[in-house]
Amino acid sequence: MSLNQTQVENIQIDYGIIYRNYGEVDQEQIAPVKGGGEFKVSATIRDIEYDGSKGKTKGMQVVDDMDAVLSLVMLDSSIDKLALALPFCTLDGDGSATPYSLTGESGNIGAIGDAAYLKNVTMFAKTIKGEYRKITLYSAMAENGLGFAAKPKGEAETALEINAHWDAVDDAKDLFKIETIAAIE
Repeated sequence: MSLNQTQVENIQIDYGIIYRNYGEVDQEQIAPVKGGGEFKVSATIRDIEYDGSKGKTKGMQVVDDMDAVLSLVMLDSSIDKLALALPFCTLDGDGSATPYSLTGESGNIGAIGDAAYLKNVTMFAKTIKGEYRKITLYSAMAENGLGFAAKPKGEAETALEINAHWDAVDDAKDLFKIETIAAIE
Protein backbone atom coordinates (compact mmCIF):
# COMPACT_ATOMS: atom_id res chain seq x y z
CA MET A 1 0.00 0.00 0.00
CA SER A 2 1.47 3.33 -0.97
CA LEU A 3 0.50 6.69 0.44
CA ASN A 4 -0.01 9.93 -1.41
CA GLN A 5 1.92 13.08 -0.44
CA THR A 6 -1.10 14.69 1.25
CA GLN A 7 -1.53 11.68 3.52
CA VAL A 8 2.14 11.83 4.55
CA GLU A 9 2.04 15.59 5.14
CA ASN A 10 -0.98 15.29 7.45
CA ILE A 11 0.62 12.86 9.88
CA GLN A 12 0.69 14.46 13.32
CA ILE A 13 4.13 14.34 14.94
CA ASP A 14 5.65 15.50 18.19
CA TYR A 15 4.09 16.69 21.42
CA GLY A 16 1.14 19.02 22.03
CA ILE A 17 1.73 22.62 23.11
CA ILE A 18 -1.08 23.68 25.43
CA TYR A 19 -2.27 27.17 26.43
CA ARG A 20 -4.96 28.49 28.69
CA ASN A 21 -6.88 31.52 27.38
CA TYR A 22 -4.98 31.48 24.07
CA GLY A 23 -5.32 34.78 22.21
CA GLU A 24 -6.45 36.63 25.33
CA VAL A 25 -4.47 39.17 27.41
CA ASP A 26 -3.97 36.56 30.15
CA GLN A 27 -2.76 33.86 27.72
CA GLU A 28 -0.34 31.41 29.35
CA GLN A 29 1.33 28.20 28.22
CA ILE A 30 0.61 25.22 30.45
CA ALA A 31 4.07 23.74 30.79
CA PRO A 32 5.84 21.53 31.34
CA VAL A 33 3.57 18.65 30.48
CA LYS A 34 4.43 14.97 30.18
CA GLY A 35 3.14 12.94 27.27
CA GLY A 36 1.54 15.85 25.41
CA GLY A 37 -2.23 16.10 25.34
CA GLU A 38 -5.13 13.93 24.23
CA PHE A 39 -8.33 15.42 22.77
CA LYS A 40 -11.58 13.44 22.70
CA VAL A 41 -15.09 14.23 21.52
CA SER A 42 -18.02 12.01 22.39
CA ALA A 43 -21.67 12.23 21.45
CA THR A 44 -24.81 10.43 22.49
CA ILE A 45 -26.59 9.32 19.33
CA ARG A 46 -30.17 8.19 19.74
CA ASP A 47 -31.76 5.90 17.18
CA ILE A 48 -35.39 6.68 16.39
CA GLU A 49 -37.11 3.33 16.57
CA TYR A 50 -40.11 2.57 14.46
CA ASP A 51 -42.13 -0.51 13.60
CA GLY A 52 -40.40 -2.42 10.83
CA SER A 53 -36.93 -1.00 11.52
CA LYS A 54 -34.11 -3.42 10.73
CA GLY A 55 -31.64 -1.60 13.00
CA LYS A 56 -29.65 1.61 12.69
CA THR A 57 -31.22 3.64 9.91
CA LYS A 58 -29.79 6.57 7.97
CA GLY A 59 -31.83 9.71 8.63
CA MET A 60 -33.34 8.25 11.78
CA GLN A 61 -30.67 9.28 14.26
CA VAL A 62 -30.43 12.30 16.54
CA VAL A 63 -27.43 13.71 18.40
CA ASP A 64 -28.74 14.26 21.96
CA ASP A 65 -25.55 15.70 23.44
CA MET A 66 -21.86 16.21 22.72
CA ASP A 67 -18.86 16.55 25.03
CA ALA A 68 -15.21 17.47 24.42
CA VAL A 69 -12.27 16.93 26.77
CA LEU A 70 -8.51 17.53 26.69
CA SER A 71 -6.42 15.31 28.96
CA LEU A 72 -2.87 16.14 29.97
CA VAL A 73 -0.32 15.51 32.71
CA MET A 74 1.18 18.68 34.13
CA LEU A 75 4.54 18.69 35.94
CA ASP A 76 4.37 22.31 37.19
CA SER A 77 3.39 22.19 40.86
CA SER A 78 3.11 25.93 41.46
CA ILE A 79 -0.03 26.79 43.40
CA ASP A 80 -1.60 28.80 40.56
CA LYS A 81 -1.16 25.81 38.21
CA LEU A 82 -2.56 23.36 40.78
CA ALA A 83 -5.58 25.68 40.93
CA LEU A 84 -6.37 24.56 37.35
CA ALA A 85 -7.36 21.19 38.86
CA LEU A 86 -9.53 22.87 41.51
CA PRO A 87 -11.05 25.87 39.75
CA PHE A 88 -13.96 26.00 42.19
CA CYS A 89 -11.62 26.56 45.17
CA THR A 90 -10.27 29.91 46.38
CA LEU A 91 -6.93 31.11 44.95
CA ASP A 92 -5.45 34.06 46.84
CA GLY A 93 -2.24 36.04 46.33
CA ASP A 94 -0.44 37.39 43.29
CA GLY A 95 2.47 34.94 43.15
CA SER A 96 5.12 37.58 43.80
CA ALA A 97 4.66 40.05 46.68
CA THR A 98 1.97 37.82 48.17
CA PRO A 99 2.57 34.09 47.64
CA TYR A 100 -0.35 32.09 46.26
CA SER A 101 -2.55 29.97 48.49
CA LEU A 102 -5.30 27.59 47.40
CA THR A 103 -8.08 26.84 49.86
CA GLY A 104 -11.06 24.52 49.84
CA GLU A 105 -13.59 26.30 52.01
CA SER A 106 -17.29 26.03 52.79
CA GLY A 107 -18.01 28.95 50.45
CA ASN A 108 -16.81 26.78 47.52
CA ILE A 109 -19.81 24.44 47.92
CA GLY A 110 -22.75 25.23 45.65
CA ALA A 111 -23.09 26.61 42.14
CA ILE A 112 -19.82 27.08 40.25
CA GLY A 113 -19.42 30.71 39.14
CA ASP A 114 -18.37 31.97 35.71
CA ALA A 115 -14.89 32.90 36.98
CA ALA A 116 -14.04 29.19 37.41
CA TYR A 117 -14.24 28.63 33.65
CA LEU A 118 -11.32 29.53 31.39
CA LYS A 119 -12.19 31.36 28.18
CA ASN A 120 -10.47 28.54 26.31
CA VAL A 121 -7.83 25.85 26.44
CA THR A 122 -5.96 25.38 23.18
CA MET A 123 -3.61 22.63 22.04
CA PHE A 124 -1.34 22.84 19.01
CA ALA A 125 -0.14 19.62 17.35
CA LYS A 126 2.45 19.75 14.53
CA THR A 127 2.18 17.81 11.26
CA ILE A 128 4.97 16.53 9.00
CA LYS A 129 4.15 19.34 6.55
CA GLY A 130 4.99 21.86 9.32
CA GLU A 131 1.44 23.09 9.83
CA TYR A 132 -0.38 22.84 13.14
CA ARG A 133 -3.74 21.50 14.16
CA LYS A 134 -5.19 24.06 16.53
CA ILE A 135 -7.73 22.47 18.85
CA THR A 136 -9.66 24.89 21.06
CA LEU A 137 -12.07 24.02 23.86
CA TYR A 138 -14.36 26.88 24.95
CA SER A 139 -15.58 27.65 28.48
CA ALA A 140 -13.03 25.13 29.70
CA MET A 141 -12.73 23.76 33.21
CA ALA A 142 -11.06 20.74 34.81
CA GLU A 143 -13.50 18.57 36.73
CA ASN A 144 -11.43 15.55 37.74
CA GLY A 145 -10.05 17.01 40.99
CA LEU A 146 -6.47 17.04 42.21
CA GLY A 147 -4.10 14.16 42.84
CA PHE A 148 -0.67 15.21 44.06
CA ALA A 149 2.02 12.75 45.16
CA ALA A 150 5.53 13.50 46.39
CA LYS A 151 7.67 10.46 45.62
CA PRO A 152 11.35 9.60 45.73
CA LYS A 153 13.20 9.59 42.39
CA GLY A 154 10.14 10.94 40.62
CA GLU A 155 8.16 14.04 39.84
CA ALA A 156 4.70 15.03 40.95
CA GLU A 157 2.34 14.56 38.04
CA THR A 158 -1.00 16.34 38.07
CA ALA A 159 -3.52 14.84 35.66
CA LEU A 160 -5.97 17.33 34.21
CA GLU A 161 -9.12 16.45 32.31
CA ILE A 162 -10.30 19.77 30.97
CA ASN A 163 -13.86 19.75 29.70
CA ALA A 164 -15.41 22.19 27.24
CA HIS A 165 -18.79 23.52 28.36
CA TRP A 166 -21.85 24.75 26.54
CA ASP A 167 -23.09 28.24 27.45
CA ALA A 168 -26.50 28.17 29.18
CA VAL A 169 -27.40 31.72 28.16
CA ASP A 170 -26.02 31.65 24.58
CA ASP A 171 -26.70 28.37 22.81
CA ALA A 172 -25.10 29.68 19.60
CA LYS A 173 -21.58 29.52 21.13
CA ASP A 174 -19.29 26.70 20.02
CA LEU A 175 -18.11 23.85 22.25
CA PHE A 176 -14.79 23.30 20.43
CA LYS A 177 -13.03 24.03 17.15
CA ILE A 178 -10.34 22.16 15.18
CA GLU A 179 -8.49 24.11 12.51
CA THR A 180 -5.26 24.10 10.51
CA ILE A 181 -2.87 27.03 10.94
CA ALA A 182 0.56 27.73 9.44
CA ALA A 183 2.28 28.74 12.70
CA ILE A 184 1.67 29.33 16.39
CA GLU A 185 1.37 33.09 16.88
